[in-house]
Amino acid sequence: MDEQYFRIYRSADRDDDYLGRGCLFLVDRPGSLAEVALLFAACGLNIIFFHYNRTEHPNRVLVEVRGSNRESLDRAAEKLVQSDVCRGLAAAPQLELSVTDIESILTTEVQLEHRPGALGEFAHLLAGHRANVIYMAYHEDVSETSAHFSIATQNPSQIDVLLREMNERGYYYSIAYRGAEQRRMDDVIGLNLVERFFFRLRKLLNIDDVDRLRKIVHSSQKLSESLVQFSREAGKYFDAGEVCSSILAFASASVLKTGNAFSYRRLPPVVRDGVRLHVFRLPTGGNVQVLESDGEIVMIDGGYGLYYDDVKNMLRENGLDPGKVGRIYLSHADADHAGMSGYFAEEFGSRVFLHGDSEGILREGNRAWGSGTSLMELNRCFTLLVNEFTKFRVPSTWIPYSSRATEWNDGFPIIDRFELAGLSYLVLGSEGGHIPGQVFFLSKDAGLVFTADYLLRVGTLSQAERDILNLPKFMMTSTNVDSRLFRHEMNRLRDLIVRVGEDVRSRGKHMIVVPGHGDYYDYDILTKE
Repeated sequence: MDEQYFRIYRSADRDDDYLGRGCLFLVDRPGSLAEVALLFAACGLNIIFFHYNRTEHPNRVLVEVRGSNRESLDRAAEKLVQSDVCRGLAAAPQLELSVTDIESILTTEVQLEHRPGALGEFAHLLAGHRANVIYMAYHEDVSETSAHFSIATQNPSQIDVLLREMNERGYYYSIAYRGAEQRRMDDVIGLNLVERFFFRLRKLLNIDDVDRLRKIVHSSQKLSESLVQFSREAGKYFDAGEVCSSILAFASASVLKTGNAFSYRRLPPVVRDGVRLHVFRLPTGGNVQVLESDGEIVMIDGGYGLYYDDVKNMLRENGLDPGKVGRIYLSHADADHAGMSGYFAEEFGSRVFLHGDSEGILREGNRAWGSGTSLMELNRCFTLLVNEFTKFRVPSTWIPYSSRATEWNDGFPIIDRFELAGLSYLVLGSEGGHIPGQVFFLSKDAGLVFTADYLLRVGTLSQAERDILNLPKFMMTSTNVDSRLFRHEMNRLRDLIVRVGEDVRSRGKHMIVVPGHGDYYDYDILTKE
């Protein structure tokens, strides 16, 4: 079947009626829909179905019309071929960031007369106000007189002018959405995913500087191209794409929180047998977790790479010399945990340790590499974007953990270990529910376990962090490579921590769970869930 077509059929229900069905690709400009609707009206045809959703495709229109004779449909088919409005792209073009003001958006249900030309006349009225239709739906079998529209005007005042003329012309309508309601932004149909990303970022940052936000969205040609590719791929898996774009907005918000805008929260240090644990919560992304002993600092994960200079200053402010970060142990290769490790390695020669399965993730720029998920391409686009936004850098030469299990601990393979100040830390392998190459760090000696993105305490997260991270059990496949496996691993990890925690308590110590986001907490909390 051709991508663009208009076909004519004899009605099976009415002997004297003919039906025309079309999939048309229109030029994306105000007035295109009106021009096509009026073309059908000029041929005496009544539109019985019309569907345009700019979210799905900026040019494609699905339409069905009815006429009393074959000649009127043949005439319409000829006019469609001749019309320059039907010259849109069948392949989705590059998505533009054209709608940037929520107050210029209106979603409405309009009552129209059931006659040829009524839909076209109303669409022509919209075109006269330079209102860009981003969604339009009409179905005779649902309602002969109701049509649904979402439009975006060039400025908010035009909506008032448009509504005033609709009143003067005697149109009856109801308003489903008007742009001032930011909380209902996600309900608007017709915005492309680049624009949805823009509005999420605007809400997250709570700023109105459109030019500044636009620069973030299109901060480089490579980034812009990756964002467009991400948007197209996300359209195939819309729910997953929505979650990814929310997290992407959160990551890109980090751009505005460096330098003078940088802030952090230091949690109370935990002292265990001469080793001090420092946990610093950054504005966005993962925590910086530091184990300090005489003469050496070991870092467990770190935030986004763009925070590197700020983190160095943060460490100095708290009596920690960044030049003494001799080793960095990474739980996995996501940007919010591994992103600044390469900067420490380059400046101070820090040795960086990471699971061997991360090699493919880093080489391919795809956090789902090797997982076999159906969302592989979406994850690739997502990984490229987050890494670009947050200046991700892992050293070209890093040390892989051993991939062979020396023993097992409640179903988790112990694949490696390290020591600090005489205390031993086990490296536990995972099955890759969140990301391939995920590990956890457990010290029975110190009574500490580092869980990265597992077993977060949602009550310790800010509202923005909750909006993005939420409870892990509610995360979708787009953020966990395998959500079912992720939940299974999380339950097993909880059971392991509770068992080890009881053993640590029997030796007069207290087990602390240190997740990669939010505050650390006493393991007892897990026994109450």
